Amino acid sequence: MPASYYRLLVAFVASLSLLLGACSATRTVQSDATLAELPQPAQQQASALPEGSMDTESTIWTLLGIAKKPSKTPGPETGPGVSPVVWQAVLDTLSFTDMESLDPKAGLAMTKWYSPKGKPDERFRVTAFVKARALRSDSLVVTIERQTRTATGWQDAPVATDVADNLENDILERARQIHIARIREQQ
Repeated sequence: MPASYYRLLVAFVASLSLLLGACSATRTVQSDATLAELPQPAQQQASALPEGSMDTESTIWTLLGIAKKPSKTPGPETGPGVSPVVWQAVLDTLSFTDMESLDPKAGLAMTKWYSPKGKPDERFRVTAFVKARALRSDSLVVTIERQTRTATGWQDAPVATDVADNLENDILERARQIHIARIREQQ
C-alpha cells in the first residue's frame, strides 16, 4: 500500500478519536466559583428565521465557515431582468401621484391620470419601464401622456421630449442615491 493511504488512515483515526472524546466529555464545575463572579454570556439569537421554518440556504460549507452564505438582494422583490434599485427609485420618484398599475416582476409602473395644481383642464399619465438589472441610462424608459380638456372631452396633446428625459434623469439620480446608501450600509 502506498504511504498516502496510511496518512489518510491516521488522519481518519485521529479525527474519529477527537470526535468520540468530545462526545464523552463531562462538564466540571468548580465548587468555589459563584455565579456573581462569573461573566454573563451575551444573549445570542439562534436564527433570524421564524420559529418552525427551515433554513434551506445553508450548506455544509456555510455551516463550517468555509463559504459565505449568499446574501439576499436588498430592496423589493423584482423579476430577473429588473433592477431592484431602479425599481425602488421609480416608486420613490413617482410617489407624488397614485399608481394605476405596478408589476415589479416585469418592471412596469403606470400612474393614474392626474392634473397639476392650478391646471384642471390638463392631465398627465406616466409610464416607467425598467428593462435591465444594470444601473445605466438605457435600462429605463419613461413615457408621459398628456391630455387637455376640450368641449368634446379629453384630447391627446403633445409632450416635450425633454420632460420625459428629465424625469428619467431624476429616477436614475434617485437610483444612484439608493445604490450609494446600500453600499455604505454594507461597509
